Amino acid sequence: MNKNKIKFALICAPGGHFEQLENLSEFYDNYQHFWITMKHPQTEYGLKNERKYYINNAHFKKPWTYFLQVPTAIKIFWKEKPSHALSTGSGRACFIPFILAKLFNIKFIYIDSFSRVNNPTFFAAFLNKLRHPIFVQWDNHLRKNVTYIGPVFKEYALNNERKSYESHVLVTLGSRLELFERLIKSVELLVERGLITNKVKVQAGYTKYKSDYLDIFDFCSVDELDNLIINAKYIITQESAGIATKCLKLKKRFLVMPRDYVFGEVPSKSDMKEDLYIKLEELGYTKAVHNADELEIAIRNISQLKTGYKFDNSLAISKLTELVENVCK
Repeated sequence: MNKNKIKFALICAPGGHFEQLENLSEFYDNYQHFWITMKHPQTEYGLKNERKYYINNAHFKKPWTYFLQVPTAIKIFWKEKPSHALSTGSGRACFIPFILAKLFNIKFIYIDSFSRVNNPTFFAAFLNKLRHPIFVQWDNHLRKNVTYIGPVFKEYALNNERKSYESHVLVTLGSRLELFERLIKSVELLVERGLITNKVKVQAGYTKYKSDYLDIFDFCSVDELDNLIINAKYIITQESAGIATKCLKLKKRFLVMPRDYVFGEVPSKSDMKEDLYIKLEELGYTKAVHNADELEIAIRNISQLKTGYKFDNSLAISKLTELVENVCK
């Protein structure tokens, strides 16, 4: 295949999946490309200058939602005629495109989430059963039949104007549709107790909650979120690879409260089985908490957490380039 005829379909869900795929721009900017994702403030802002298509959200507990994606996905593939597809997940965005890629003989490249250290995502486990190649971002002997390419994240290039004033505490709930009031209520309780004295800003996503103590908003742009993190004293978040990596890049201390199926904070027990925060806790970069009392102890000891983490996606870029261009020769 002539290199000039290579066209990538870049496929991902919003959240950390989207951020991870964005970090590979040094690779896919060398080729024709377009995006397939869900409509979301993050993707609308990040892709305002990109060719993109939106499909509806899907979930395996509601299998009919995948069928609803089929007509749109077929029209996209028929119109764009991609030669390759590159995806960082999740299955709710890339399952149907993967099936179509198989039918149309399109090379499908899948990179499993940085948030999975030992355990595969649901979609990666599915691909593994089909013996489809899977690329991973952690070098771990526990994962079989995968190829390590290193992290896809790259270092931030921050200008000197973006200085940290540490004027507030930032709480983030991510982009999931399920409510996560438990985290907000835990933080609110610690404000009432007087442990948290800084102003608290909460990115609540789809969780609607009113508070006299907290400054709550739903979503903001990527630049606005970066500024909120830069100027935060510390961050409290769900087990999100997107926020965790931002904190690591920006040398910010952060705490994690994982979502729990028991409280209806994820739609199934297999959702959010991310173990990144466990690995980062082992390395000393964060502390996982599960209630207000544990959160209070973690905040009192937050100065003990390490900051900074060296990201380098050069291996991922070189591996992907080699994979594509060796086929073109």
